[in-house]
Amino acid sequence: MNWRIKLSLLFILAIPAFTGFPIHHIEGEMLPGAELGWLVYGLMVHATILFLLGKKPYGMALVIGLIISTPVVCLGAIISIIVLFFKGWRLAGMSAIFAHYMALAITMLTVIPLALSMVAVVPFHRFENRLMQKSEGVSLVGKSALMFVRVFIHIIYFVIPDILEVLREERILAEIAGRQTSTDASKMKFRHRFAILVRSLVQVGVEGICSAVRYVPLWAEEISRLPGRAVPKHLLEKDEE
Repeated sequence: MNWRIKLSLLFILAIPAFTGFPIHHIEGEMLPGAELGWLVYGLMVHATILFLLGKKPYGMALVIGLIISTPVVCLGAIISIIVLFFKGWRLAGMSAIFAHYMALAITMLTVIPLALSMVAVVPFHRFENRLMQKSEGVSLVGKSALMFVRVFIHIIYFVIPDILEVLREERILAEIAGRQTSTDASKMKFRHRFAILVRSLVQVGVEGICSAVRYVPLWAEEISRLPGRAVPKHLLEKDEE
């Protein structure tokens, strides 16, 4: 299937996420905050991504969505519970917090994989080759676009897979979830798991930033040597006048 058709289908699929139609017109909740409309829409999104992109890209998009959404939802819920505790513990307030962050988790796990899939279907390497092979030279705007494409491709196809590989090899997610029996992590207290989560996210963030900018000086030097686009003669004549 052509990448333009895939991108068009994903754009059409993204319309309900931005407009709310017909998601909010489907009544019912599976759990507080887990609206039936969002659950049905989320299943449609994930099934479509799996069909259009295949198992490996879909799995990568899903894992990235989990990595991004988990700290946002968990930290937000913890802060809200702490604030509620100091304001005066109320069961209604606790239910509202649960419903809010349940809805947030479902939304993020739907929208983030969808956005990543829309990016993944675009053949950025073709755009890069076209910019590099222009016979009339490359303008300043073209060189800036070329640098953006280089960095973007590097992040999507190299940095993110490397980070996921580190998470898998270091068994960070398994340790947080309490499946490391050798270290008796099943009895690990919540604050210890939270500390591991924060430390791991910081490590992943630093590693990602360093990996993303590693080749920027080399690419900047290479792109700067590309022949610039010649200035049209009529503009030169105007300058001389």
